[in-house]
Amino acid sequence: MKDRGSLVERDFPDLIHDLYDRRWSGVLTLSHMGIAKTILVEQGRLVFASSSSPDERLGELLLKQGRITLKQFVEAGKRIGPNRRLGAILVEQGVLTPKELVRGVIEHTSEILYGAFLWTEGQYRLDQGAEYAEAITLNLSTPDIIMEGVRRIDAWSRINRGCGGLMAVYERVPEYEAVIRAMSLSAEKLALLQSLSTPRDVEALCGESSLSNFEVCRALWAYRVIGVIRRLDIPEDKPVVEDDGLGLVLPQE
Repeated sequence: MKDRGSLVERDFPDLIHDLYDRRWSGVLTLSHMGIAKTILVEQGRLVFASSSSPDERLGELLLKQGRITLKQFVEAGKRIGPNRRLGAILVEQGVLTPKELVRGVIEHTSEILYGAFLWTEGQYRLDQGAEYAEAITLNLSTPDIIMEGVRRIDAWSRINRGCGGLMAVYERVPEYEAVIRAMSLSAEKLALLQSLSTPRDVEALCGESSLSNFEVCRALWAYRVIGVIRRLDIPEDKPVVEDDGLGLVLPQE
């Protein structure tokens, strides 16, 4: 894998799954339009994330969720300085308990990560072995993060490209149970995966699942990225390209 590249050429879900497969450790940095997201990776697990966007800060999230008032937000903001973070200040002021701060930081980190799934442009950079010390880190499996991140994508062009279109054929990989054992899947999404004990095309899967066709396609994309299903109608050594946006996806000659 290249140490740097474009998110146009390397979609974010595929990128982080590659890091998971390699049990890579270091710092992944995404940048676009003057905004940078920094993601700490330990043995393939995404354990922390930060963003330079003023709309993706902890205080703004707490204010939006109604956990702090505007006055508390403004007063605590005045005290921020070197080695003085907003969260610690809110605890000192009695606005948050330490437990509430931990929950807030975890939710904040998660939202920054899931927001990265919506990026379709920008650059990425990998700094292997780089350290980024944080006291509060995530305890989520990378497959679960990919599943939830893809679930938040509503752009049909990306979902259609990701699942391969109506005639794409999939089957479950033999070792799928080892992966899903550490995941939290709904009954409907688990049933979709279990139905792939024999090769099925997307049309058949859409017709049989209790999920909407849109959700089936989105789940298949996530399952393909995670590696619990594989596509059979296109050779693995040939990339796929869309034709005219009508849902037909052909192997590149």
